[in-house]
Amino acid sequence: MKKLGFLLVGTASLALAACGSRDSDTLNEAEAQNVEADALNDLAANAANAELEALGNQQQQLDTETNVAAPAETVDGNATSPSQVEDDVQGM
Repeated sequence: MKKLGFLLVGTASLALAACGSRDSDTLNEAEAQNVEADALNDLAANAANAELEALGNQQQQLDTETNVAAPAETVDGNATSPSQVEDDVQGM
């Protein structure tokens, strides 16, 4: 009878120990995943902002170069904009 009682107490202890640790691990895993997801979101947002800033600087530089280096084209002695010349060419 002593052996049966000892066996039942041991089995119950192991079952309770397994259940208790499983819940805490699951909670820690979910928390770790949230932290990793937040970190990835922050990195993605920072990368997107840096890309937008770089593209804005590039656009500003191209606009400056276009305005300084490319005077208006002339067709038949009349000053026209490049977009108007493109429209005329496409209409042909």
